[in-house]
Amino acid sequence: MVPADSDVRAEVRALWQRVAAERQRAARAESLASKYEAQGAMPPESLWPVWARLRDLHRRIEDRHLAVARAIELHATRMESWLGHTDGPAPRPAFIAAVASALGTPSATATLRGLRSVSVAVASSDATARAAHQLEIIMAEGPAIDATVTGASLAVAGAALLDRWPRYGSAVAGLGVRAVTAAPLGPPGTSLGALCVYGAEPAIRAGVATETDRMAGALTQMILGAARSPGSARGGAVPLVFDEADYQAVVHQAAGMVSVQCDCGVDAAQDLLLARAFADGAPVEQVAAQVVRGEIIFS
Repeated sequence: MVPADSDVRAEVRALWQRVAAERQRAARAESLASKYEAQGAMPPESLWPVWARLRDLHRRIEDRHLAVARAIELHATRMESWLGHTDGPAPRPAFIAAVASALGTPSATATLRGLRSVSVAVASSDATARAAHQLEIIMAEGPAIDATVTGASLAVAGAALLDRWPRYGSAVAGLGVRAVTAAPLGPPGTSLGALCVYGAEPAIRAGVATETDRMAGALTQMILGAARSPGSARGGAVPLVFDEADYQAVVHQAAGMVSVQCDCGVDAAQDLLLARAFADGAPVEQVAAQVVRGEIIFS
């Protein structure tokens, strides 16, 4: 259901306020970076490495705030267009779609993991991104899994997709994906999930790996900020990265029903749902919704 115009307008105003705030923070970081850069040319020479580290730290902080500002700006603009949509109902713009656009691609996915490294929250920009993520679940291999488990970024394209992930590489090529870039979400040493970017060309675009790393850092700030201020997520200063991921609740509900129907654990029930989705060639959430409605019964 589309929220009231007044609610959406308030949300959009909050988004633009956040854009302004992020740009102010970026400006402060740039000012500090410039100050430390200037100090790096003054005696004593023994402090030059310290000033250089501080300069680089604040340059990274500036980059992250600018990345957040750019993504939120794109999202706010799309929310305004959605608010003014007069040709019938239209889907609510997803924040992750703005993230993808900021990275110069139509397709991106952000995931948060839970127990067994299973994704508990997924935000996908489009059908290609969602299908690519579901292939990772089915094939038990792929960029989000590797980036999350290793805590390291990666960029793989062309034939190297098949070399690294024989099953996933072959399957994702059927979606028209020829290159993937992934970066872990979370503070250093604590991988909470991953940001994946999908490309149609069999090569990694120059700079995309660095941009994905920077955006992953920005999203980490937003996720942790939202966790600290749960009441300010949607409609507040922090737009949820996973604002369209409600379908995951349907999957968990369906898994509980399947576990009762088949007298098995929830983990096994989730595997049955994935297997049925793969066999039907349907999204996992679609199969889950059919289970919840009683249209599919496992026995």
